[in-house]
Amino acid sequence: MNEELLFKYIYGKASQAEKEKVAEWIDADSDNLKQFLELRKTYDIMIWQDEDLLQKKSAKIISFRRVVKRVIQIAAMFVVTVGLGFIISQYSFEEEVKMQTIYVPAGQHMQVALVDGTKVWINGNSTFSFPGKFSKGIRGVKLDGEAYFEVQKDKERQFIVTTPHQSGIRVLGTKFNVKAYQNNENVTTTLVEGRVNFEFYNDMHHKQSIAMKPGQKAVYNSSTNKVNIYTTSGEKELSWKEGKLIFDHSSLKDVLAMLSEKYDVEFIVDKNVSKGDSFSGTFVNMSLEQILNYIKASSKVRWQYLNNQHIDKEKTKIKIY
Repeated sequence: MNEELLFKYIYGKASQAEKEKVAEWIDADSDNLKQFLELRKTYDIMIWQDEDLLQKKSAKIISFRRVVKRVIQIAAMFVVTVGLGFIISQYSFEEEVKMQTIYVPAGQHMQVALVDGTKVWINGNSTFSFPGKFSKGIRGVKLDGEAYFEVQKDKERQFIVTTPHQSGIRVLGTKFNVKAYQNNENVTTTLVEGRVNFEFYNDMHHKQSIAMKPGQKAVYNSSTNKVNIYTTSGEKELSWKEGKLIFDHSSLKDVLAMLSEKYDVEFIVDKNVSKGDSFSGTFVNMSLEQILNYIKASSKVRWQYLNNQHIDKEKTKIKIY
């Protein structure tokens, strides 16, 4: 398979016909899947590699990195600022620190290592901003999307994640997952290890903090300004980090909601589609087309693209019938 086409597919610029061609190629042989996953790693690495090293690579890959850099530059122009000063503005920085911004396309994910040793896994359709150097007072980052954090302990400097809807997470050293998209009224924090304080404005418009324990998931609704706490193993919440999508007797409605969120597409469901079907399965690093074909093979549900996402500027639409 042509590497240029595979990179085009990974980057999300392949046409419908090209997507189907790549999906068939991946399904055809386990070695093909291995090659695809290696290129996925290369995609992640390219964003962070030194320019001198990249000059030794092929012209195709260098050209692809320029495109990726342009996406990051564009993303930096559109970082959502609503609520981002909720926590960070409470502190005065001793020096102005330049923020770096990463945008991860829908259907992809990548890992970032921060200067303090903190590791961050960023899910698709997410924007993550962080400084090249932390201030002496705090370690502050900004997230619009979903990310998993393994925070390096530092008793002198708290680690603060500012999220949309005037909310945020304050920690010293811990492992947790945050799902906080600007266009979704819910902000979800899942604590795996350590302790965090989830901060938000309650229905009286007063700032409130909830101390979370490992195995807890806090779901904050920005419309009602209320938080619900649930007990969870964290398996489903963190499955995306391993490239997994888990269906557990999930209804078609829930399945489409998960796919819509992961791949940033809009589903148009025909009124005659059966509401009684349920689906189970774990999908690892599979394309949207592969998963939809699984649904097609295990039910009477059919699907087709309604627009060309590379011609139309609007979100990709898929008909379910």
